[in-house]
Amino acid sequence: MSPTKVVRTQAKGMVTIPVEFRERLGITENSLLQAELTSKGVLFVKLETANKVTEFYSDAEITEWMKEDQMSAKAVKKLQQLLKK
Repeated sequence: MSPTKVVRTQAKGMVTIPVEFRERLGITENSLLQAELTSKGVLFVKLETANKVTEFYSDAEITEWMKEDQMSAKAVKKLQQLLKK
């Protein structure tokens, strides 16, 4: 039989998942859970996500990259000529 615990709902319906369950399932502070309404209640399933690195860039960095990506006037003219053909 599966382990069971009684938990109490808190403000706005928040529920604390018992530490034993979190440890066994590998649920950490920022884990994503899928909530599904079933005939017996709510079923939470931990979603497995890839460990992706998120990087944040400053406005200055983005502006510099945009400058670097700009085409020269000569290249723009050549492209316009090619597109007219």
